[in-house]
Amino acid sequence: MQKSLFIVSLLIPFLGNGMASAQINVSGSPDTGSPIKVSAFRSTVNGAGTANAQVHVWYRNHYAGVIHESAQVVAISSTDGEALGGYNPHTGGPLWRLVIRGDTAANPWLFEGLTNTAHMHLYEIERIEIDLLTSFTAFDRRSLLRRNTRGTLRGITFAHGATTTPGHGPMLVDYRYVNPLYLRGRPKGDVFAKLDLHLFDGLMSPGGFNGTSWMDFAVDTAPFTP
Repeated sequence: MQKSLFIVSLLIPFLGNGMASAQINVSGSPDTGSPIKVSAFRSTVNGAGTANAQVHVWYRNHYAGVIHESAQVVAISSTDGEALGGYNPHTGGPLWRLVIRGDTAANPWLFEGLTNTAHMHLYEIERIEIDLLTSFTAFDRRSLLRRNTRGTLRGITFAHGATTTPGHGPMLVDYRYVNPLYLRGRPKGDVFAKLDLHLFDGLMSPGGFNGTSWMDFAVDTAPFTP
């Protein structure tokens, strides 16, 4: 894992509810995974267009000893998508939620913990993987080669490539793009099937994301034809 981390936590006012929330530090690790060839890309999609994507979550602490769980993104309106995962035996509700609203490039994606305060540490998350392949969309990041794959737009690197992203809970999120997609020749390093997020607490141990945590992050997606 890349170790050039910016471990500075900045408190900012969270507009709208009077609460104060910390920025989560961000670092990036090298892209990885086997290339996947597709036949065409289109440039725009909304949250509903990511339906059938898979969200995989790994826990550091879980009440029933569960280590890994998955959920599918479903369309909750004509523009929005959502994935709900896990099961809390204390409340009967889910443990986490991913919300994708409207234009995937114009609006932040929200990942939040849903456990109540009394049980929040029993369901501590250390890793999140979002796999768009089954939704026939891909993450469109800024090309490392300064060339965009035909049919895609400029793209957005996770959190706009910044060193922080709005949120509360973990000290650090480290992101990695996985499985580059391409049309012909070699991948240009701008479209990927998966986004893999590793979370770390204040001691830089895996975890730090629980029932009171939330995270906004900027990414972009591009639909493709297999």
